[in-house]
Amino acid sequence: MTQTELSPTKTDDGPILWVNTLFLSLSPFIAAALIPIYLWNEGSHWALWLAAGVLWWVAGLGITIGYHRLFAHRSYKGSKVWRFLALIAGATALQNSAIVWSASHRRHHQHTDHHGDPYDATRGFWWAHMRWIFHDNELVDDLSNVPDLQADPLVRWQQKYYWIIALALNIGIPLGLGLLIDRPWGMLLFAGLARIVFTHQATFCINSLCHILGTQPWSKNNTSRDSWICALITFGEGYHNFHHAFPADYRNGLRWYQFDPAKWLICAASVVGLTSNLKRTEAPVRWRKRLERQTEKYETSASLFIPEVSADWCLRIDSARHQVDEHLSQWAQDLRQYRRACRDGEVTKAMLHSLREARRAWRHAWKDFLALEQAMPLPA
Repeated sequence: MTQTELSPTKTDDGPILWVNTLFLSLSPFIAAALIPIYLWNEGSHWALWLAAGVLWWVAGLGITIGYHRLFAHRSYKGSKVWRFLALIAGATALQNSAIVWSASHRRHHQHTDHHGDPYDATRGFWWAHMRWIFHDNELVDDLSNVPDLQADPLVRWQQKYYWIIALALNIGIPLGLGLLIDRPWGMLLFAGLARIVFTHQATFCINSLCHILGTQPWSKNNTSRDSWICALITFGEGYHNFHHAFPADYRNGLRWYQFDPAKWLICAASVVGLTSNLKRTEAPVRWRKRLERQTEKYETSASLFIPEVSADWCLRIDSARHQVDEHLSQWAQDLRQYRRACRDGEVTKAMLHSLREARRAWRHAWKDFLALEQAMPLPA
């Protein structure tokens, strides 16, 4: 599909791209109609479902691990073999080349929810979901924000031969598998068309649902939200509020139990040298963001009290926040010193003790800060 950018004026979305519009609009209905007909006439076969599932994982991880976290955000480095596999897998998703995809996505983060955001969620669900792809405008070929990708020979190779690669993979692989089991049309339908439709709709949910439904534990500066349900169908991309708060982090699901197979695979690949320089947002930085978010919640609640009570609670909130902030700063300082000492091989017991104490003091202050929520009176 040819991806586009939001046009300069919101009243003029640009001319309609009929190939994109017809394919994205009709393909879900065609797949939904043909699958029951095929099953009625030809019956099911385990290989059809298995191939569709495996190729969905390949395509989905190609977008998540490759297009998104590697190329668009440079949240880690990949070896030549890894980058090649990511580009091939990404092409099976039929969402344009890595260069075009990344240019649009970087623009989305630069202008989230504002003019210039290609899939601005404030324009409504369907615009963010896929209607933005239906229109052309003068920014469609603007690749000025991806000079690093244009300097990568492998990425340029995929850009040059994208449609040959994409069509060969999305038609050739299902057709070849279908011939092996004497079900070419069934495999083209299940592992080809239906799998592409599901991959598209799952990916589009990040741009739409993850800006509409879910929680905002990290920031309310934009419409992004965390949705564990979306994470299940997008290989971990559903923790979108975290991602917008820390876009350079190679993880989306921060906790070990949060479903993020892309994170696990990237980390596992680093053990054998296929990936490296995995970027992680340090804990004090993350917790400072949580402190800001929790403070916003308290201040919103306090604003609903009668003036006298509100003023008193604002002072209590500010005092408790200041304590947490001080301990966070000390923890961050000790952590930086520890990192430098690790690089120089000069870690001491006193340094480790200081780091543990700073973290313990922060945790105590944070616990007291959270306790304010239980002590707050009911709004007036």
